[in-house]
Amino acid sequence: MNTSRITVSLPDYTYQNLVRIVPVGQISRFVTEAVEQKMASAKSVSDPVAQFLEAGDNLPRKNTAAILAAIEKGRL
Repeated sequence: MNTSRITVSLPDYTYQNLVRIVPVGQISRFVTEAVEQKMASAKSVSDPVAQFLEAGDNLPRKNTAAILAAIEKGRL
């Protein structure tokens, strides 16, 4: 799995509670799961596959002849 390292600022009391309840070496996993749960419940975030398919629905429809003509001109 690819990861990105980020810096997050938390209120001190939140951080203190976090290190108290999360085992050593498990904070990243805990935060990842919490963020994923929050994102899953957000209505503005959708499935990336669904976003891709929806984007395809908005593309202009071209027939084979139009595609070949555009390729011959060097553009699509």
